[in-house]
Amino acid sequence: MQDKDMNKNVGADKDKFTISCYGIELPFEWYSMEYILKELRNSKLKNVVKMEKATKAKIKKYYKENKENLGENNRFFTYIKFFNVNGKNYGIVAGKTNYTNPDLLFDSRNGEKDNRYARIFLNNPSGAEWSETIVIVNHESSASEYADNQAALFIECYLQRKFNLLDS
Repeated sequence: MQDKDMNKNVGADKDKFTISCYGIELPFEWYSMEYILKELRNSKLKNVVKMEKATKAKIKKYYKENKENLGENNRFFTYIKFFNVNGKNYGIVAGKTNYTNPDLLFDSRNGEKDNRYARIFLNNPSGAEWSETIVIVNHESSASEYADNQAALFIECYLQRKFNLLDS
């Protein structure tokens, strides 16, 4: 649920929302897609791609068309998923997956034991829902599959901390 009282000190780049889980309510500040894209494009992470209506097939097609530019060993990438509320997209999850079989899902919470906090938040009556737009953050070509995986994990960690994103 969006927290109107908490927005007094929050700028246009971010808003506060509350996640309720197991009787605990905690406020989270999430940044707008526009702000995240601006920050990423001004960072050392130069290969940033905004993908509308992201699907497994669309991600695989992007990889096939850009494989040469991404590097021979680059199979993993980092992504940011967003949610939409009142027509505005906010970052909510940063994760890592691979181009050959991307496991990006825009599903809902699967029962009470599903502790994926983004899905818990989106399961509330606030009107927030997954956006099908993702941001892909690629890294420099890696020397091996292990290095490729580690580079994507490192960027995932950085994105989660920089933009207050949940894990996948």
